[in-house]
Amino acid sequence: MKTKRRNALHELLLLNEKLKGKVANESGVPVLMVDTTIGSGQVNCVNLEEGLMAFEFDLTLNTDHELVMDWVESDQVCLFYCLKGNCFHKFYGHQVVTKLEELQTAVVFNDKDHKTKLIFKKDEHLVFNCIRININEYKNQLEEQRDTLTALLDSYDKTEGYLHVGKFNLEIGELIKKLENAKFADSIASLSYFNGVCLMILAKQIEQFQEDMEKGIQPATTLLKKELEMITELTDYINNYPEAPHSIDAISAKSGISPSKLQLGFKFMHDATLGEYIRNVRLKKAEELIRTTDMNISEVVYSIGFTSRSYFCKIFKNKYNCSPKAYKKQVNGRPIKKEKKDV
Repeated sequence: MKTKRRNALHELLLLNEKLKGKVANESGVPVLMVDTTIGSGQVNCVNLEEGLMAFEFDLTLNTDHELVMDWVESDQVCLFYCLKGNCFHKFYGHQVVTKLEELQTAVVFNDKDHKTKLIFKKDEHLVFNCIRININEYKNQLEEQRDTLTALLDSYDKTEGYLHVGKFNLEIGELIKKLENAKFADSIASLSYFNGVCLMILAKQIEQFQEDMEKGIQPATTLLKKELEMITELTDYINNYPEAPHSIDAISAKSGISPSKLQLGFKFMHDATLGEYIRNVRLKKAEELIRTTDMNISEVVYSIGFTSRSYFCKIFKNKYNCSPKAYKKQVNGRPIKKEKKDV
């Protein structure tokens, strides 16, 4: 057990060169606490067996952060699962960016030319599980009952730099939740339980991967880096100028991205269509104006790009559970009279 903890500590110290936090001991188990300059949270690491490591990232960052998993030089297979939140994956030095969604499985094959880069988005609570297999180390001590994993690793020669994003799997999520009770285990029995659950997660990930391959499930839709950068620029533009006439045709012409690709990009990054994102930005701005200025409701409506007051009142009430007029009275500290209709 001491050797496994030393190995886990070594991994966290290497990882900490990128996160610039502090490696501490919680009940005798090493934990990486994220530096407060980039956010909050921690990374746990457990050495399951030779060549087999399990990581859990539990983070909320105050800035976008990119983590290149290049501190281990050997060829690897990584099995990813987002229990909470979303993040993005790309191979370092390559262009394609893929979204890893909440409750979704992913298998990544890394080599010297394909190092995984994880992209964490700001202000999103992320609980992200990674089981990393160092291929040469682990294959040297495989037992007969690991035929399934042997087959997966033997396929590596044909899948260099390969990422497969599978279907959503709630069963793996429930297994990961079981790790919470044993995360800081300091007894042999507790650590054995922790290892056992991690190995069950590994088995379910492999089972999911095999099933996807047999059924011919294709990887998730991807975007190129330059397209992702353009969507980011458009996002900033909409946030800064919510009142502008943001039709999909106008934004397509401005960006040079087709309407269908725009919709895909906003769904990819924000889990919303372009129209939904624009509406949400305008509603947020409207709430701010109602709360902080003396503008009446009509002035607010037309200053943020809406053309219909009745439509605005309807969607505002859906979001804030009261009419704009009632909301303004509430934030100004005046009693709210029951209204006959939304105005």
